[in-house]
Parts: sequence; C-alpha cells; structure tokens
Amino acid sequence: MQRGSDQTQRNSQELFLSLVEQLSRPMLQINQLAELAENATATELEEQWQVVRAITNASLQLVENYALSLRLHGKLTKLELEPLAISSLLYDTAHVLTPFAKQYGVRLELDLSSRLQPILADRSVLQSAMTSLGQVFILASAEGDEVGAVSLAAHRSRYGVVAGMYGKHQQLSTDSLRRAHAMQGKARQPLQRLVSGPATGVFVAESLLQTLSAHLHVARFHNLTGLAATLPASSQLQLV
Repeated sequence: MQRGSDQTQRNSQELFLSLVEQLSRPMLQINQLAELAENATATELEEQWQVVRAITNASLQLVENYALSLRLHGKLTKLELEPLAISSLLYDTAHVLTPFAKQYGVRLELDLSSRLQPILADRSVLQSAMTSLGQVFILASAEGDEVGAVSLAAHRSRYGVVAGMYGKHQQLSTDSLRRAHAMQGKARQPLQRLVSGPATGVFVAESLLQTLSAHLHVARFHNLTGLAATLPASSQLQLV
C-alpha cells in the first residue's frame, strides 16, 4: 500500500516539474517580446500583443488542465459521466486551439468517421485532455522541416471510439512513448521523437484520461501517426 502511495507521489512530483519546465518557455518568449516592444511600431505592437495573448491563454489552459487532474486524483472533484458526441467535442477542442495554432502557422483539421457512436465520458475532463495533447502536436508540427497540419480525428474500433491527435510523425512509436513516461520530470526532452521540450501536455492528458479509465497509445490513422485514447461507447443509442 505504501509502495503505491510513494509511486503516486513521485508521479505527481514529476508532472509538476514537467509543468514548471514547460511554463518557463512561454515566459521567456514574453520577456523577449517585451524587450522588442520598446522600439516597435504601432502595427508591430498589435502583432506582438496577439502573440502574447495566444501564448498566455495556452499556458493558462495547460495550468487549468493540470489543476483539474490534481482535483480528480485527489477526489476533490467528481466525474460527471454522460453520453457525448465525440465529433462535437473535437470540434470545440479545435476552436479552443485555433488561436495558438495560428501563431505557429499550423492548420487544424477534423477527420471524423461517419456514424460515430456516442461515448461515455466527462466532457470537461476529456476536452481538457485533448486540448493539452493538441498543444503538444501544434508545437511538434511547427518544429518540423515543413509546417503542416494537426488532425483531430476519431474513428470506430472493436473496443470503442478511438480519438486523438495525428500528424506526420513517423518516428513516434510505442517504445518512445514508454521511454518518455520513464523520463518524465527527469529529462528536458522526454519525447524528442515528437517534440523538443518537456511535452507536458502529453502527461497532463494521460493523467486526465486515467480518471476516465483510458490511456494514451500510439495510433495510426489515414497515413498519419499520433497519440489517441480508446473511449467506451455509451450504451445509449442516441443523445437526448
């Protein structure tokens, strides 16, 4: 029992260290923009303000998602499970991520199979997980040789509905994800096969998905590679 408690505490500490490392990057960006603002024109100031707003909003989203995971694991917040349309949830997630993606010149695309069954989940928790994951994939796409798109996709499988983020990341593998978990909070780039930096959004998403009895796995869909979760279909045939 004590061993399990110690492991939970270590995981919590590693996630916190990862978050601190992740937040240091946007703070540095904002500091650099503040220095440039001293000699900027009115047009340049407006552009810089848009960048600052997108960066700070994304950082706040990540912090809020991290706090939600703490509340859930600490039993301070209860899950509110309900039948959900995953297509609607991913559409809303794309809307939330759009300002951040625009700052990096990354396109967001929806790739949804027809006749997707409703899933059973807590909408707030699942969208927070997907938003955290989406931030990482936007940064990964921006770091590529050619800035591309991030696909928010969902399709049916024999075990439920598979939903996640995808891109042209052929080097991403189950083994690299496993190593990333082992290196979380200990290395500056635990998931370098996907993105430089702490990749905190991946670990926050994983923490949130655990409360829904789901987990992230490497998945391939329509010639793209990404991270996704398999979510249980609702026993209700239609949403009310």
